[in-house]
Amino acid sequence: MAVKFSDVSYKNIFKNLNLEINNSQIVSIVGKNGSGKTSFLNLIYGLDLDFLGKIVIGRKKIINQTKIKELQPIRTKTFFLTQEYQNQLFNIDVLKDIKYGISNFNFNKLEELLKCFNLNKDILNKNYSELSLGQMKKILLITMFIKDNKIILLDDPTSNLDQKSISSLIKLLKKEKRNGKIIIIASQDVEFLFAVSDVMLMIENENIIEINNKYDFFDNEQLMGKCNLLPPNVLKFRQTLLKRKNIKLIYRDNINDLIKDIYRYAK
Repeated sequence: MAVKFSDVSYKNIFKNLNLEINNSQIVSIVGKNGSGKTSFLNLIYGLDLDFLGKIVIGRKKIINQTKIKELQPIRTKTFFLTQEYQNQLFNIDVLKDIKYGISNFNFNKLEELLKCFNLNKDILNKNYSELSLGQMKKILLITMFIKDNKIILLDDPTSNLDQKSISSLIKLLKKEKRNGKIIIIASQDVEFLFAVSDVMLMIENENIIEINNKYDFFDNEQLMGKCNLLPPNVLKFRQTLLKRKNIKLIYRDNINDLIKDIYRYAK
């Protein structure tokens, strides 16, 4: 399965956009606030049909004349976590919402995911009105991982999450990638994006620049600056060592691995 944009023009955000996103990769879309990251996800989900060109998802085509009922086959295979995620919840107890539409429910997997997101089982008997925004987001993410979605769209997924839950989210998304999913993330959380991403899509001048090696983006201060982002901590640490100690180091995704390399170099 793939998501393909063919000559897509949308308001003053995209112009004649041609792009293909394949499965088994985590793609992150970056840009300044208001650049169109959320709009990009909305177009894939069919929330806004006011565009020219076509978007093909698998064998299904979306154009500006596509009817809502024709989008159903795409939406049933897609999970979209929006910035207004609290509006995606039904006003029922948590367990009923998680189980909705699943014929062979796996309780063991649910218990594992609750531990990953640092939640107690008693939350399953609560109503959403009793939960914090962070707890609501965790339940939605758990629901996403339980259901077999072919496409995962995440808009600002780390807001209201604690660091342990963010670390769990990174590991679980990488597992979903290995299972052949298409995962597209819009975020300004540079530490999260650096840890999870394979491919970067940068919105600039009504176009999207595809950067297939994430290090070519995160280690480029000019590109990062265009998105109002600062380099992740591990790369800032690496650059400091290169300047002060002239130590030759490969790229690492976390500081612990980088420190191990430093000790090896010192020997």
